Amino acid sequence: MLTHRQRKALMVVALVGLLILSLASCGSAEPKGTLITETYIVQSGDTLWTIAEKYMAKNTYGPRDIREFYHGIIELNYETVFANRPDRMIYPGDKLQINYWQ
Repeated sequence: MLTHRQRKALMVVALVGLLILSLASCGSAEPKGTLITETYIVQSGDTLWTIAEKYMAKNTYGPRDIREFYHGIIELNYETVFANRPDRMIYPGDKLQINYWQ
């Protein structure tokens, strides 16, 4: 029969073991896809939504939601394009960096 102190020590050892096991498994899998970054030059009539749709179709690595592309374009280009523009406006000639997976 284990004493209270022994049970407590055993519990701590078990928790530390679980923590080490979970940390060892994190990030160990290499991505099988390739991250592609392209520069897109905005054309007359383009919207962020239509550009996101175009690049979502290029993404062949796995399913992604259109909103992920839309917000990803804004995030990736915030400092260079969107920082001083209201309502996420884009204009012909803007250069947007866009990421997708193949």
